Amino acid sequence: MDNDLFLFPITGWEIKTVPVDGVLSVRFPFLSHERQKLSEADPGRPYVMHADQARELRDGLSRAIAQIENQTFESAESTMALTGVIIY
Repeated sequence: MDNDLFLFPITGWEIKTVPVDGVLSVRFPFLSHERQKLSEADPGRPYVMHADQARELRDGLSRAIAQIENQTFESAESTMALTGVIIY
């Protein structure tokens, strides 16, 4: 797997709504280096989006999760077919 995917792992998320403007703000705190403590996580930038954009993000995340789960399930089936054992 490409190590670049793990350069800035997120440690959580913060979601706030701004009803007056009809938008929401999402912030993803992250670790900027591998020795950084969780308590020292960079708070990240706030990203503002409309509800429709948030739904698109939700749907995109759901599709990506389903793809990962399907690949994991297919890998588990292959492992079981070869060894008779499923490892999770």
